[in-house]
Amino acid sequence: MHDSIHPIKYEWKGDTMNDTMKQELLKEIEVFYEQTKRFLNKELSVKEFKGYSGGFGSYAQRGAQSFMLRLRMNQGVMTKDKLKFIIEQCEKHQVSRAHLTTCQTIQLHDLSGMEIPHIMAEALEHDIVCRGGGGDFPRNVMCSPLSGVDPMEAFDVLPYARGVGEYVLTLINKFSLPRKLKIAFSNSERNETHATFRDLGFVANSDHTFDVYCAGGLGNNPRMGVKVGDHVQGEDILYYVSAMVLIFMEYGNYENRAKARTRYLQETLGEEGLAEEFQRKVKAAFAGEHLKLHVEEKTVVKTGAGSIADRRIFAQKQSGLYAVYYHPLGGSITPKKLADIYEVIKDIEEAEVRITPQEGIYIINCTAEEARRVLAVTDDGARNLFEESVACIGAATCQVGLRDSQGVLKELIMYMREKAYADHVLPRIFISGCTSSCGTNQIGELGFQGTVKVIDKKAYPAFTLSIHGNDAYRKEHFGDNKGVILEEDMCCFLEAIGNAVSSHQMTYPQWLHAYKEEFDDILRTYVK
Repeated sequence: MHDSIHPIKYEWKGDTMNDTMKQELLKEIEVFYEQTKRFLNKELSVKEFKGYSGGFGSYAQRGAQSFMLRLRMNQGVMTKDKLKFIIEQCEKHQVSRAHLTTCQTIQLHDLSGMEIPHIMAEALEHDIVCRGGGGDFPRNVMCSPLSGVDPMEAFDVLPYARGVGEYVLTLINKFSLPRKLKIAFSNSERNETHATFRDLGFVANSDHTFDVYCAGGLGNNPRMGVKVGDHVQGEDILYYVSAMVLIFMEYGNYENRAKARTRYLQETLGEEGLAEEFQRKVKAAFAGEHLKLHVEEKTVVKTGAGSIADRRIFAQKQSGLYAVYYHPLGGSITPKKLADIYEVIKDIEEAEVRITPQEGIYIINCTAEEARRVLAVTDDGARNLFEESVACIGAATCQVGLRDSQGVLKELIMYMREKAYADHVLPRIFISGCTSSCGTNQIGELGFQGTVKVIDKKAYPAFTLSIHGNDAYRKEHFGDNKGVILEEDMCCFLEAIGNAVSSHQMTYPQWLHAYKEEFDDILRTYVK
């Protein structure tokens, strides 16, 4: 048990970005500025600086000559104001590249260092908080990207996710957690945010309640979440957040970072013990705290006329409105492209950008004519499902990465373009450069995790291959590890699959079901 544990006694009033909090954050940014100077003056090691800067969503990139900054886009929502701010900062500080993350944030890369505190401070005026963007803190609260406009959703979970996001911001500089805490909301069975296997997840039911799961997660020793709440009323969900924080502080491992994630609570307490202890914490929270959550569910009043169809167009539940999907390859997007998108949507009523957990974006609330303009300005992205594959930022940028996942993915895409396979012949793949699983490889039909393969005493760049991962609600399954594939063989491996599927004029799922033996033969050829 950690010495600093004490009950959270806080009456939440929903006013997170008040003047008091803003001043607290500005003071912390001043300290960050001084620490950055010390690092650049070589008074702090890379490890020491990482331990400090991570809590602000900023890290030195590989080589420690440049830096990245992660801007929290609460629930993946990027308003026009936030988008314009990002564009202006990129222009002001000559940022050449940005990256959309699987946690629905956006990262600015190749910064020199001293401009980062200034960006952080100015971001506060646009409701963008960098504090807790990394390090041992509650991270960006995730939300289904089409929440509120999805015809298939149980209900709009965004207001509830926003309320939780505002609440956890008040905890970031108040409590010391063993490690990061990821919270997610899912509005449908697509479960895009992996709510059933996050540190804490809320899954919407058709009766306007939530089922609650805790202590799940990807990475080393992945775990599905333990169900700890059944048909929980929306107004009560903050009590569950409080309980998760308290149980993590009490039973989380403060000594061994490798085991300081909530999923290891399943080992410490057992699944049943964890569920029982969680319920005790919830009851204590109800008895001692004032955390009722009152939200206003926004209704989109805009309507449209006409119709439009395209593989990147999704009809909203609002009459005549559409969402346009754009997937920059590998989630890497230039400031110029962000500016192009802003120019086309700035005068579109109620238009909003939503970042997806698969490194893409939706531009929502477009009429058919508006959607056509958005399609035109985003026609340089993924052309099919395979090109919508996911990759973390990779070892060319990340300090801890083993493989250049971005470079590998782009090489694969260019190679497969020459083959001109039909859409859905190859599945979306997921690539992580290391065991951190930032590319969510463990839930992919085909998942690749960076490693090294030693053959005849020589080390070769390679990836551990997993297959049959699934993140859909009630079908969740982590991929089965099949062995290691050399990086140099990945193009040929996927080409073999593409040729086999195409020869039967099927989609990848159809072929896999009908011709499993062909898939097994390909695995035997390429997997070591």
